[in-house]
Amino acid sequence: MKLTFKKKYLDILNMKIFIFSFLITFLTPSVIGKTLSEIYEIALEEDPQLKIAEATFRANKEIKEQALAGLLPSITTTASTAWNNSFIDSNKTDEYNSFGYSLRLSQPIVRVDRWFQFASGKALSESAAAEFLLSQQQMIFRVAQAYFGLLKAQNNLETAISEEEALKKQLDRAKRLFEENISPITDFQETQAFYDLSRVAKIASEGQLEVAREILIALVNEAPEISDLIDYPFGKVLVEDQNEWVRIGLINSNVLKTAKLFERSAQNNAKASIGGHIPNIDLVGTLNSSTSYQGRFGGFIENPLLGIETESNNYSIQFSWPLVAGGIAHSKRREAYANYDKAKEQSKFTTRSVIQDIKSKHSSLLTAKANVQAREQAFKSAESALIATEYGFEANTRNIIDLLNAQRNVFAAERDYASAKYDFILSDFGLKLSAGTLSPQDLYNLDEFMN
Repeated sequence: MKLTFKKKYLDILNMKIFIFSFLITFLTPSVIGKTLSEIYEIALEEDPQLKIAEATFRANKEIKEQALAGLLPSITTTASTAWNNSFIDSNKTDEYNSFGYSLRLSQPIVRVDRWFQFASGKALSESAAAEFLLSQQQMIFRVAQAYFGLLKAQNNLETAISEEEALKKQLDRAKRLFEENISPITDFQETQAFYDLSRVAKIASEGQLEVAREILIALVNEAPEISDLIDYPFGKVLVEDQNEWVRIGLINSNVLKTAKLFERSAQNNAKASIGGHIPNIDLVGTLNSSTSYQGRFGGFIENPLLGIETESNNYSIQFSWPLVAGGIAHSKRREAYANYDKAKEQSKFTTRSVIQDIKSKHSSLLTAKANVQAREQAFKSAESALIATEYGFEANTRNIIDLLNAQRNVFAAERDYASAKYDFILSDFGLKLSAGTLSPQDLYNLDEFMN
């Protein structure tokens, strides 16, 4: 009987991690899980945050075009028509229409403020592109977080179910042995307590799974079945040199690019404020045309210009120099330079923050790498400890509490090992996000490891 118990127990525990996914797959052959890259492609169409970022980018990139307009020619045209009535002593002497139009062309020649405003707008448009690229990278990371968060929740629930089933078998056995007066009631009660805790853990895992599923729904507007990773080289770090990651980040970080472009924009805005003290020169051309159908002057003399179109045009170079404007020009200049100082310090702060973040993420990745290896070994050790405890229990050198604790340790080690593997990938993605190198290819590279 004891050997049969041991065999059943090992069938449940020691082989579960290797055959569970296989059984699930072939028991439900109609379900084909989506890979990480497939979820990403859905998110490209469904993620509201990415859509917001895209719309913001399209709006902000127009800043450059609007600033450029201040350097290009402007043409203004006006037209009018009027109906006229003339009276003398309440007697109408004439009624007629008059028509006219004008055309004005202005080309800035010397506009220092507008040149720097254009440079500022160009920097802001480039900053918008960097911000949008950052939003795309953040979306990749959010997809990975939601995907592996759901995988982790699914694995935790599967482990919780297996643990409950294993403890139920133990509970049934303890109850039978108690009823047969082979073991004391305390063994049955202790087993009951462990079983009740496993049920609570399963309920909690079910709730966590629903939360994880809702996070994915919020991202892609559906809750698809997803694939798990197999044979992935967990713990592999392509670049282990922290300084090299810092160098890469200082070149590629979109957070840092955005801060530096804001600094450049603020600098050009400060220079543009000098335009309030510098003369402006414009080339201006105007064309005026008018036609009148006035019939008589005073109602007596025929108008010799009746119906004749008259035109005039002139070309000029216009010079303007704001001398005094109540101090507003000086105030705007001080404001602009204060904002420039702020942007410079913000750029410094961002640079230091990026370096600190990269170093922190790199350390976390190395820790995650070590954690995967440690959790794998801990899982194997827990299995070995369980087998040893089983032998001791069969030989009456270990009690039921020892056996139940050993069993619980196996399931806990399995959960921790699975979590460590997913955390390693997220740490890898987090480092690449901080360094500005995260790309869709990182998701597609995982496809070959999806079952």
